[in-house]
Amino acid sequence: MKTHFNKFQSIKEKFCIVNYNQDNYSIGGGLDDSKFASRRHEDAKDDCGKLTLGEATQLFKKASGLEVDRVKEIIEFQFSNLEWHHAGKLPKQYGGGMKKTYFINASQMCELAENWAKIVEAFEASKIAEQKVNDEKKSLAERKKQFLKENATWVSRVSVSGKPLFFHEEFSEMNGKFGWFESNPYRYKLPIYYSGWAFESEEKRQEYFKIG
Repeated sequence: MKTHFNKFQSIKEKFCIVNYNQDNYSIGGGLDDSKFASRRHEDAKDDCGKLTLGEATQLFKKASGLEVDRVKEIIEFQFSNLEWHHAGKLPKQYGGGMKKTYFINASQMCELAENWAKIVEAFEASKIAEQKVNDEKKSLAERKKQFLKENATWVSRVSVSGKPLFFHEEFSEMNGKFGWFESNPYRYKLPIYYSGWAFESEEKRQEYFKIG
């Protein structure tokens, strides 16, 4: 049984020496004569120096032992702008139109195989950093929510003259023929109503803004 190292070595030996079409946009656009796919898609599919993202994901899944979804994330992390072409139809529930097929070329396969451990390390670090940012945002949102609960009162749909003294506007609306909608004074000559938070004092309002 091949070890992970040997499997990565096999990928390197296969793809690091393979040439591929680097500019298949020169063949022109439009659909293939016999399939519901673009001419460029068929050219890329028949290129021995290219694999679909799905095919590449399966290779690196076998080589690394990681789950498919994780491998796909790692590849897309390393290459955020993969070559893609139209092929096949999307179901109506997904909006219809044509599907996109993503391709990885031999140079990218070689880069992944040669630097997999470093790429995974960078990917994991980015996920940790992303989670930290999300946690900080969540913590910030919770602190702001708690501050509002303790120091402000929600006020809904008041006129400009009815705004409380220490008011923080969240959104404004108009009431038209078919009900409430986001205010647009440039298009409609209707009264504007405001919703937001009424604070106990200007000091509390400014304190809220300083939370972040």
